Amino acid sequence: MCFFMVEKFRIKIGMLSKNRERIEHVGALLSQYDVIGYSSIENMRHEDFLILIIDADICDDLNAMQFYLSKIRKKFKSIPILLIIEEKSLENIDLEWFFDDFVVYPFRSGELPKRIHRIVLDKNLLDDENIEAIGNLKINLKEYSVYLNGERLDLTYKEFELMRFMVQNKDVVFSRKELLNKIWGVDYIGGTRTVDVHIRRLRSKLGNEFNAIIETVRNVGYRCKSVEL
Repeated sequence: MCFFMVEKFRIKIGMLSKNRERIEHVGALLSQYDVIGYSSIENMRHEDFLILIIDADICDDLNAMQFYLSKIRKKFKSIPILLIIEEKSLENIDLEWFFDDFVVYPFRSGELPKRIHRIVLDKNLLDDENIEAIGNLKINLKEYSVYLNGERLDLTYKEFELMRFMVQNKDVVFSRKELLNKIWGVDYIGGTRTVDVHIRRLRSKLGNEFNAIIETVRNVGYRCKSVEL
């Protein structure tokens, strides 16, 4: 079972390759997306997909790849590009070429979906109503997950609910008692120290990013600060 789902909005991904079997392989690995195969740039339209995967085998000579990527970038200016290269060609790839990320073939287990998912988050390609974003932090409300710089954080349910609530109520100061009632409920028998414990855990998991997002208001409680994206 895949660890993330996009139920309402299936993102379309174009894949440019001469190798039909590889296109089918990528389609199977990215089953939560709609993968459309192409063998030529002439058949591709800007509105048909939101991400483009390019198999380096599309060029007979790897030395021609820079020119080819430049040509594609001119046609598809804003679409993120993921380049597939074979390990033997790795040392010949220039990171200044016109692509956003690359992945080595054969793929390591789980790597391709994670790289695509990171592009989806970084480029905000999901439904806006499903994503809450502040600074480098993105909260996926459908999958109950939090990503920092594209990496998924391991949060408990209450940690997630606390982070979600505060991000959705930016610049509002909440007392510990108010947060306790909102997240744990008015019938919760624990004390307000529970809030401090969860804040401390979030601070540990978010690292330095925490202080840029959640502010301690002395003698009152906490608030989520607006952060310029």
